[in-house]
Amino acid sequence: MSFEAYNPPPGFHPWEAERYYYGTVGPLFLKNLGDKVVFGFRCGEKHVNAAKICHGGMLFTLMDIELGFNANVETGIPGFLVTVTMTSDFVASVMDGQWVEAHGSVVKQTRSLVFAEGRLLADGEIVLRANAVLKVPRNLDDFDITGSLPPLYVPEA
Repeated sequence: MSFEAYNPPPGFHPWEAERYYYGTVGPLFLKNLGDKVVFGFRCGEKHVNAAKICHGGMLFTLMDIELGFNANVETGIPGFLVTVTMTSDFVASVMDGQWVEAHGSVVKQTRSLVFAEGRLLADGEIVLRANAVLKVPRNLDDFDITGSLPPLYVPEA
């Protein structure tokens, strides 16, 4: 399927479509806001369960990716952050065809931990909320996040 077929909103770019685990759950899209990032995907047949709604594991996965990646961007911490714990509440269902966006923010940063919270929105409506604790590990600081960022999104005035 082509990028255009997924009809992402303005500012979203394909993100590592076939790399690592992300290729199995994608395609994922990423918007670079400078001090934050927003991940998104179009719910499709491969994301739904037997009830024809988006599988909760897919939503949880997207939130986990968002909170970790966004924490790197917000804090400027070099290296890969590892999820220590994450809790979520499923607020509503996501249906096939809906556009899902993940929005995260850092609540607090210490020397070795980052506390983050986030929301998933499907077509603008909240479907999941989450809180996470991320570890700043040693020996994973060769991960260069800047190489994964699309161009900065500047909305048209």
